[in-house]
This record gives sequence, structure tokens and C-alpha cells, in this order.
Amino acid sequence: MSIAGKKIIVIIPARGGSKGIPRKNIRFLAGKPLISYSIENSLQSKYIDQVLVSTDDDEISYIASRYKADVLKRPERLAQDDIPLDPVIHHAVALWEREQDEVYDIVITIQPTSPLLSTKMIDEAIEKFVDSNADTLLSVVDDRHLSWKKVDDEYLPNYIARKNRQYLLPQYKETGGIVITKRCFVTPETRFGEKIDVIEFTKAQATDIDDEMDWWIVEKLLKRRKILIRVDGYKEIGLGHIYRTLLLASRLIDHELLFVLHEKSDIGIRLIESSHYKFASFTDVEQLDDMINRYMPDIMINDILDTTAEYMQYLQKKNIFTVNFEDVGEGTPYANVVINALYHEKYPLDNHYWGKDYYCMRDEFLLIEPKEINKEIKNILISFGGTDVNDYTRRVIHIINHLDIKTIKILVIAGLGYDNIELLRDETRKFGMDIEILQDIRYISKYMQEADLAITSAGRTVYELASIGIPTIVLAQNDRELRHTFACADTGVINLGLGYQISDEEIEKAILRLCNDYHLRMKCNQLMLKNDLKSGVEKVLGLIFDQYEKFSGGK
Repeated sequence: MSIAGKKIIVIIPARGGSKGIPRKNIRFLAGKPLISYSIENSLQSKYIDQVLVSTDDDEISYIASRYKADVLKRPERLAQDDIPLDPVIHHAVALWEREQDEVYDIVITIQPTSPLLSTKMIDEAIEKFVDSNADTLLSVVDDRHLSWKKVDDEYLPNYIARKNRQYLLPQYKETGGIVITKRCFVTPETRFGEKIDVIEFTKAQATDIDDEMDWWIVEKLLKRRKILIRVDGYKEIGLGHIYRTLLLASRLIDHELLFVLHEKSDIGIRLIESSHYKFASFTDVEQLDDMINRYMPDIMINDILDTTAEYMQYLQKKNIFTVNFEDVGEGTPYANVVINALYHEKYPLDNHYWGKDYYCMRDEFLLIEPKEINKEIKNILISFGGTDVNDYTRRVIHIINHLDIKTIKILVIAGLGYDNIELLRDETRKFGMDIEILQDIRYISKYMQEADLAITSAGRTVYELASIGIPTIVLAQNDRELRHTFACADTGVINLGLGYQISDEEIEKAILRLCNDYHLRMKCNQLMLKNDLKSGVEKVLGLIFDQYEKFSGGK
């Protein structure tokens, strides 16, 4: 499809004698020859009529032909280090027009060293050029900085007043990636007319490969994927899903991320927002569908518990690679990867990966030394997750108060969604206990390391306590938590089962037993520390991207 009736030719100048990176133009970048990117992106344009590679090199000619570009042999006189591009472009256009008996209206120079210059960017540049009626359009990047120049023996500023970068006037630097000009201005001396326009690209888009560092950066950018993280966090389900996806996001810095949450995820949204990641919220499936269609992710991470078959089949039809966490719903057969670190039962489906090896330990726990067990209990930690829907916190405090162990310090760490914090504080003021109550602690590991005994629910906190070796009593919040079978005697955890089915007397007995039995606490500590719980994030990310490469065919 032509634009405004204009015939357009692209010239890709590719000399064989690269000095900075030997044989640069045909060296493989992210699995393909460097020059192939500019050829393919140009051929896919909806406006370009002809793609021509000008080269002096037989190997470059062969590679360019393999990627469906036409090739024109460049004479040796135009392949020297000191020859600018202007006579090279003019030679290619003039010779091709003469040989093919064609006349072009617009000549575009695209550098083979700009592989991030996508088809969409090329077409947008052409559209802007035609609409502006400029003689020449070139790609630029805003490179405003406080800069200096040397005049004789003095260094002088290129600015009037020192300001932060965002308040400086734009300073546009040519990227060299694309130059578009009317045919009449292409001569052996120049490719520029009188009326100049520019199209601004980001620094990433504008990267031109000149040296090894540029090569490394561009290869990283070419392998960058768009990842949509569908997650929720509200009172009924807690914040564990949010914390895990935030941890994964911190390791996915090479990729583009978007968190998507249902609007009911009030506390989850606050946590994502405070962590400064991009996020969006939705109210219904139509809005979610619109977000997915606009973002078009390569990978979608679902950390929303059980999925439906309808939802996962919908994502499958969009050819999105899907990774689900803790999913035992009807949608699991349609996911590419399902990771259930909290469940140890074996699933018959090949897409399932389960058990402690896939637990994603937060970074703060990687730096904490294992606990040395004290002869006497001095500190008890009570923490029942983000919401504590059964309010075990108050119940356990009342039980400990009844035990009359006044010499032990009690530390309560409540989650962001725990509603009874003020009631708890009012009640404990009447007790003669040494008690401290904290809420929404972002770095909990140091408090865990100080504890001699912990009482918690059967969620992710058990893994965190076990990574340090803290003797732990577990009260499960619901039937689903009963499936978190890491919390068992074999791993050094005293699991009492569903808390609301356990009597106060049984909880008292378990607390007193651990308090009074140093050897039991030592055994719990040793069994916990036998588990490697600190390499799960790397294993999970390795699994995701290995399976994604198979899914995408390495594209």
C-alpha cells in the first residue's frame, strides 16, 4: 500500500570492513544476523516498495539475499573508511533506478546497526514525513544533559543555569537509524533538503550498535518480553500472592511489566502502588479483556488461586504463554506451567511443578543467618499473615496470658488487612505481659531471627521461618491450608491442623512443650535447616523462560 501515491525505496548500507566489531553486520544477534533485522522490518512495512542492500562484501550479499532483500554491489571506491554515506546512497538509488527503469519519490536510509528500529517505527516515520511535507526527516533522541565544551584551554558550560535534567531545554541528537528524504535532494554530496523534520525515539529504540557494550544492550532489549501479572490481594485471601509477584518482578528487570488487579484488591493495589510498579485495575471481564488486548503480553502470570477452564482457554486462544501459581482449578490443564510450591502431592499433568523446590523466598531472607537455639525461651513471635480471617492472633495472646509466662517477650506482627489491631492493643494493655504489637512490617526477617518460637498459619510464613530454623507451631486457617504439607513433623514444624477445630488446651500444651523442651527445639531447627529454601526464585524463573523458549520457538 503506497502512501500519497509515493514510490519509496529503502537503502541499507552494509560495508564489510567493520572495525569496532569485526564482521558486525552478519554476526548473530539474539539468534539472527544483525542485518536481518533491518531487512525484515523494512520488508514488512505497508508503505515501502523496494528494499535494497548496498555492500562490497560477498558474504553480506549472500545473507541479505537469504532474507529476501535485493543487493547492489558497491564499488571499492565507495567502501573505504573515510567515505560518508551520501555518495553511497546516491550511487545505489541512481544505479538501481537506471537498471530497473524505475523512479522513486522517497529515499530512506536505514542502518543495519539499528535492529530495534521496528516496522511500526518505520511506518510512523514515513507517515510523519509525508504529513509534514518536509524535505528530509531524521530520527533523533532527546539527549539533554549538563554538558561542557573546551575552548582553547578553557572548559565552558553549554548551559546558562544549572537545572535538573527534566527542566533543561531538549537537545536532539541524531541516531542515524533512519533518514527519509525526497528523491530530488539525494546527490553525491548530501541527502538533506532545506526543510528538516525529526521523529523522536526513546534511548532504547534509538540504540545504534557501535561497540561491544551496545551489542550487549541491544541483545538484552531484543530478548525483552512483555509480562502481564494478574494478581489479587484482599482480606479474604491475604497478601501472599502480591508479595510473591513483587519478588518475581524485582528479578524481571530486563522485561516490561504490568500488574493487573481486580478493583476489590484494595490492600493489594496499595502495596503495588507503594512499590512503584505499573498497574491497572478492572471491574469486569470486558475491561480485563480490553487490557489484555491492548497490552498483548508475551507471558501472563496468574497468581489468583484457582482458574476456570473458560478463562484459561481464552488466554490459550490468544497464544499467550501462561504461568499459574497455586492453581488447582479446572483451568490448570490449559496453562503452560502450573507451580504449586505449597502443595506436595503429585499431579498427573506434565505442566505441573510442585513442592518446596519452587518456593519463592523473599530477598531479605537470603541474608539472614540460621537461628542458634537458646536454652531458654526469651521471645515468642505471633504472626498470622496479611489478614488473619479467624483472628487467631487475639486467641493465642489470650492463651499465652493464661499461661502466666511473664518473663517471655511476645511480639505480634499483624498484616495490612488485619482489622482488630486496635481491639488487640486495648485488650493487651490490661495484661501484665511484655508485648509489642506491630503492623504491616515490610522487613520481617530480622524479627523472625530474634524469635525462639513462632506461632503462625500454614501459609508462606512457614517457609520463611523454616529458612532460618525457628521452631514453629502452625494453626491452619482453612481447608486449603491443610494441603500445605511442608508444614509437618518431617520438616520440623508442629502442625496442629485447623485452628478453629483445636481446643485452647491443645494449643497451651503445644506452646508449653516447645518452651520447656530444648532438645525438641534443637531437633525442629535441624530438620528445618536441612531444606534448601533459598534457590527457588532462580529455579522458578529458569523454568518459566525455558518453557517459554520452547513455546515460542526461540522467537
